Order: sequence, then structure tokens, then C-alpha cells
Amino acid sequence: MKKMYFMLLGVLLSTAVMADNKQTVTIDGSQVSKTVKEITFNGDNVTLTYDDETTDTQDMSLVKLSFAYITTGISNIETSNKVLAGKVFNLNGQLVGTSTQNLSKGIYIVNGKKVIIK
Repeated sequence: MKKMYFMLLGVLLSTAVMADNKQTVTIDGSQVSKTVKEITFNGDNVTLTYDDETTDTQDMSLVKLSFAYITTGISNIETSNKVLAGKVFNLNGQLVGTSTQNLSKGIYIVNGKKVIIK
């Protein structure tokens, strides 16, 4: 089970991450201040390759990896009951009108911004 957990973490580490994501590596209770670039397995051992190209091989039971994900794409949400004017497109890119008035519930693009009609 622990090997599957580390394999999942390996997949996560090999993908692009957001700018404000932070990883914490703890080996035998001591926190490591380096960033893990690659994880490989050999039996019950795990080898961590860091971004400075150094490596550390330890028993899997001594290694703990955790991630803190901070959402960076949404800073604030504006709510408004006013009718928006301009070209209104649906998510298929089809022009559906020039105003949000009388539109059915859904997500639309108005003046280049996503708008949700409730």
C-alpha cells in the first residue's frame, strides 16, 4: 500500500505544478529543505533525486512526502444582477445574443469573460 502511495506521488511530481504549491519531505523525522525531482523504487527502498541532482536512498517507512496546494487562479468573484451588454457566446463559441437579458441558465462568454447565469 505504501509503495502505491509513493508511486502516486511520483506521478504527481512528474507533472507540472502550480507556482504556489509546496512540498515537504521528511526522512526519519527530519525535514529536508530540498525539492524532489524524481522518485524511484528498489524493493522496500525509495531513492529521492533532488533538483540539485543529489540523491538520498532510504527505507520507504522512513520517508514522508506531503503537498500543500494553494489555489492561485481565482482571486475574487464578482457578483452582479445587472444585465451585461456585448456579444454573448455559449461555450461552443456560438453567438447567442448581444445581452444577457432573457438567457437561460448556463455559462456564457461576455466581453471575453466567463459569466454564469443562475
